[in-house]
Amino acid sequence: MPASLIGRLFYYADNHPDHDAVVTPRYTLSYAQLAQLVCAQITEFNNAGISGNSTIGIQCAEDIRHLLLCLAATHIGATSFTIPSHESGETQKTIISRCGATHVVDESMAVDPMEPDRYAGAIEAHVPAAEALLLFSTSGTTGEPKLVIHRDSDLVAQAHRHVDSKQERFVCLASMDHNFAKRHRLYCVAAGATNVFLGTERESLVTQCERLNVNVVHISAFQAQELLGVPDTNKLASIRLKLGGSHVPLALRQQLRDHITGNLQAGYGTTETGAIAFTDPNDFNAGESVGKPLPGIEICVVSPERKPLKTGEHGELAIRCEGMFRGYLGNPDLTVARLADGWFFTGDIGYLDSQQRIHLRGRIDDMFVFNSMNIYPQDIESVIRSFPGVADTAVLPKKSPVHGNIPVALVVFTKNVKQKLPTLKKFVKRQVGVRSPRQYIIVDKIPTNASGKISRREAMDLQIRSDQIRGDIFDLLGPRIKSRLKDSLITAFKNGDTDIAFQDIGMDSLSRMEFLIALETEYDTIITPREYATYRYLGNIVSHVLSQRQHELEDAIVYSSNGSGDTETSSNIPPYVVRFFQRIISFCHTSVQLNKALNTLENRLTPTEVEHLYEWHTSGQLVPTGVAKKLKITAFYWLEEIKNLMLRSGKEQPEPFVWRRVAPSVAHFSGPGSPAEKTLLICFPPSGVRNMMMPNAVFMQHTNSAYYDLLVISGTFNESYRYGIPHNRDSLTGIIEWLTAQDLIGKYGYIRTLGFSAGSYPALLAASTLKAEIAVSVSGRFQKKRYLLRNLVKLIAIWRAGRRSPGTRVLISYAADNSRDRKYARIIAAVSGINSVAVEFADDKIGHLILQRLLDRGELKLYLSRTIFADRNDDLIVAKRKNVVMNFPGGQIRSQ
Repeated sequence: MPASLIGRLFYYADNHPDHDAVVTPRYTLSYAQLAQLVCAQITEFNNAGISGNSTIGIQCAEDIRHLLLCLAATHIGATSFTIPSHESGETQKTIISRCGATHVVDESMAVDPMEPDRYAGAIEAHVPAAEALLLFSTSGTTGEPKLVIHRDSDLVAQAHRHVDSKQERFVCLASMDHNFAKRHRLYCVAAGATNVFLGTERESLVTQCERLNVNVVHISAFQAQELLGVPDTNKLASIRLKLGGSHVPLALRQQLRDHITGNLQAGYGTTETGAIAFTDPNDFNAGESVGKPLPGIEICVVSPERKPLKTGEHGELAIRCEGMFRGYLGNPDLTVARLADGWFFTGDIGYLDSQQRIHLRGRIDDMFVFNSMNIYPQDIESVIRSFPGVADTAVLPKKSPVHGNIPVALVVFTKNVKQKLPTLKKFVKRQVGVRSPRQYIIVDKIPTNASGKISRREAMDLQIRSDQIRGDIFDLLGPRIKSRLKDSLITAFKNGDTDIAFQDIGMDSLSRMEFLIALETEYDTIITPREYATYRYLGNIVSHVLSQRQHELEDAIVYSSNGSGDTETSSNIPPYVVRFFQRIISFCHTSVQLNKALNTLENRLTPTEVEHLYEWHTSGQLVPTGVAKKLKITAFYWLEEIKNLMLRSGKEQPEPFVWRRVAPSVAHFSGPGSPAEKTLLICFPPSGVRNMMMPNAVFMQHTNSAYYDLLVISGTFNESYRYGIPHNRDSLTGIIEWLTAQDLIGKYGYIRTLGFSAGSYPALLAASTLKAEIAVSVSGRFQKKRYLLRNLVKLIAIWRAGRRSPGTRVLISYAADNSRDRKYARIIAAVSGINSVAVEFADDKIGHLILQRLLDRGELKLYLSRTIFADRNDDLIVAKRKNVVMNFPGGQIRSQ
């Protein structure tokens, strides 16, 4: 077999001409056709003055054309490298300069891969060069990436460790812009296997893999996390799934085995050597190792003096094999330091166990000393990642004049999971002892490079910024707030040793507004009211300021450049809601003010009005000219969020509700049709809230306006939790009396009530008085134990209500994992003889906020159809059950 990459390509073109070389959803190229296209590409190079003496930068995001450009450059013996399209323009210029590019080529120079027959006979016109050089950039987790020099024959020597046979049909979820993906594509050519490139069409990843007969998928750890969220991945059970690029925690491996395939291999390799090891799918004792060295790999663990170490001893891994790199471009000193006596010293720390499995413990550059102890961040990171609810982490050194470097952890919690930081600290301390981090910083995202590895330099910047922000926050809060807290508590917070709950600070609404404006002015940080309401600690504010989401929003915003628009909308007079929105935004000077105004506006918006706003937004005419950029960002984020939540209803057209105010805190949303033939749904939101834990327009979009109208009773103040929903009356009795006196109520054929949290109790009592056919209580709960008498009064009142109106069907819904809600539901059900429904997620905890969580998951519609919008004859409504469980996804119901 030829030793060169192009020699291999021609060999397969001659001996296996019809074997699939490239497969896409739109077309397939055989090896004979691929060879013809490569030779046709050389003609294009010759016409452009590109020769074997050239250094070619390939700036091409389209994968097949990138492959053709690379193979053609190799064919003529040129030096080639990738200019990643995902990097900034400045970074691209730096790469071009460091590589000494003589030519930069892009898609415009690539031949059309869909017309291979056009170039028939081109092969005879070109003779391949003996050798070509390819430059690959390392991932650069702590410093400037290194440029690794390979000959094409090196890749051929490495290929057998990655590709088992030419029968492999290989997919890599990263593009050829990425180093590891590009090498794997070239390995396939060297081995005569099939490169499968998935399309960007709407067809799912799973469907494409099935249709294109993919049998091997290679992904990074970062991509593996995303793959777990893809529907129907259990259909990939027969595929071999290979993991590489960064450390793969044991918990993630187990999730992949359970949900996708047992044919899983975690690997280890370097840009300099190619693959070094892969785990055996049948080795269930491999733990977090990366398996045994592959055939042809010699491995040695050495001390800092490069003396061999024994089994189990930690040291630097040294590798010797065929196909090793030739050096680092422009860095001869580093080449000499890392390549010695035929061995490549990787800079990776690890050890070999008794079965010769390789266990990695991070990079030498990452290791730091704490009180004379060596700290290997990856060891501690593995422990932190194993804690329930932790999505990612990075352990870093914090300089100390006394202790050397103190361990500090950046932690990302899974969305909607309660952040149990004190429990996490105890959990880690039990397992790693004195090496455990002394400070935990909650962030939205751990900085990573293009390969998914932790970018420790950027992570260190986050840690430094966190300390600065913690020190600044109390200056922003002002002396009045500081005077309420002990100096020792403030000092501990600034040092990152503790967090401070907002309830301990006791800010009123004016102080809160001043604080948010100060944050916006000082840090250009915009916090929406909905986000702020979810924050319990000052540490949440620190995490928000550290977040990069705001910059992502700026990049995402697209507004019409001239504001004139060329759509039909521009010729019409703006709807009232658009003009009202434009007046609001023109009066606001800060995003805090605008957020407050929009939060008020959204409670009266109907789905149709949201659609009007969105149409004018997409045409570039919603926001008047001259409005500050930060206000545009705020408006964009607010409107996009509501629109996306509405789309989760599965409906393309807005429900045609109209709004009118019945009382200062009561809104009536009505659709077409006579009230006598419809049902009025009376909604009791939580205390002090004006919606059912989502914008009212979103709830309306989940409602069929032909059958239901809504009456939303808003809580304008929260005098006491026991009252539930005080609006324009001073007691719950007053609210129900007000309702019974309304002519509006009597016009409807049927009444149903829905209460959430503190609104659950009023919903049950109102249902009895109004003779409602169905009442649903969601996440109701008793008050704390010290309010025993109030709870007894509440219990007796519900018991009496049930006796007064036995025809009202009542469902009390609660999260299966929430103890306070569960106790409330079971006690009320036992006393009243009504049904309780536990809501359970098969793959997650739901907590108190059932409706909000179901909305986030796209499962609210199913839940509502079996509860408040259920037919009266639905078995869940009529059955005399004490306890049932509604399981999601799927909405299946079982007895508890």
